[in-house]
Amino acid sequence: MKPAKLFVMAVTLFGMLVLSINSWAAAEIHPRITVGEEYNDNIYLDNTDEEDWITTVQPGLSLTYNNRSLEATIDYSMRFRFYKNNSDENQDKFKDVQRGNATLLFFPGRPFTLRLSEDISSVTLDERNNSADYNEVENRSLLYHSTVAPEYNWQLTSTFSMVFGYIYDRNDYVDSRGNDTEAHEGHFSLVKQVSATTEVFARFAYIDHNSDDIDDEFKQQDYTLGVNQQLGKRVSGTIEGGYSRVDQKTSSTDDNSHWLVDLSYHLSEPVTLTLAYSQNYEVTPEDGLIESQQASFGANYVRESLTASTALFWNKSKYVRENREDEGAGIRFDLAKPLSRTLTANLNGEYEHSKYDDPDEKADLYTLGTSLDYSYHRFLISLGYIYRKNDSDLGANEYTNNVVTLDGTMRF
Repeated sequence: MKPAKLFVMAVTLFGMLVLSINSWAAAEIHPRITVGEEYNDNIYLDNTDEEDWITTVQPGLSLTYNNRSLEATIDYSMRFRFYKNNSDENQDKFKDVQRGNATLLFFPGRPFTLRLSEDISSVTLDERNNSADYNEVENRSLLYHSTVAPEYNWQLTSTFSMVFGYIYDRNDYVDSRGNDTEAHEGHFSLVKQVSATTEVFARFAYIDHNSDDIDDEFKQQDYTLGVNQQLGKRVSGTIEGGYSRVDQKTSSTDDNSHWLVDLSYHLSEPVTLTLAYSQNYEVTPEDGLIESQQASFGANYVRESLTASTALFWNKSKYVRENREDEGAGIRFDLAKPLSRTLTANLNGEYEHSKYDDPDEKADLYTLGTSLDYSYHRFLISLGYIYRKNDSDLGANEYTNNVVTLDGTMRF
């Protein structure tokens, strides 16, 4: 972990200092601090109903920088959490409180580009539980995700190009239950601009994936054909599909088709419809490779007086090395209504029906949330409430949860 992370940090610092030392006027730096209080009547999201008062303190800093040789966006914060009655759950150690993301693009708009990125986030380890994303004290780890991606675009003619690229991708988990991974990807694409509104492409990628767990190591080949299309002013989208072959180090070969569909239709000035579908291989923190499928159909309404969105969604995960399959489907919505120039009311909700194997389980999760946000110059104050209810045919997984939050942010 250390050599790779030190390399990314060293290249980042070198680029920012050497390429842009004389033009820091292009940088914007904004410190901030957020302080919040939360009442949670079920912090473990189970049938024990353990309640607590939780104080959050999160100082942070954001930076944006743009010039001819470098575009950079950096955000970093430390999120401290203090529990009144369950101090063992306090998140006050440096290894637990970091949050951040940074993207640096060197030589934007030129044939050769270099993209560096680093993300520090708290992630779910075992995704089986439909409430895993909401549980802040169990089944989680801090993740450092680093990528280095040089790419060269060789423009052969005005409408035809070849793209050569490499991606170094690394995941490091603070919790030992997460399997640290390192992947090397080489890819090659042929891109043809058929018209002002149509682009077609063919791509080949080879991935060498290494892991702390030898059972999760594999080599993957992807063959892809795709099209980017703009049909008038209303319809736009990307469609791509192909074949993937995975040669696992300690087990048999697995292969499947892969797809990506992303379509949007501008129905009217305020309304846009979206349709998305993806099917590909993904790597999980604990359980290795999965065949993942996701689909959604949504509608977005945008006016100054009201912003609303709703979507039907479906997802399915088939675990390659286990006899296990997870599936979920549901609906979600979000509403935002400005009550004045400084005050906004929000309402959101979600219903999801989930099915799991090993052990067999069916669950229905209901979520409803509302908040009032007050924004004035450098200050933002938010008062919120969330209700969750999980009905499961495994009694131990049933729960209800009420959360009340009050947060204040000051930006400098």
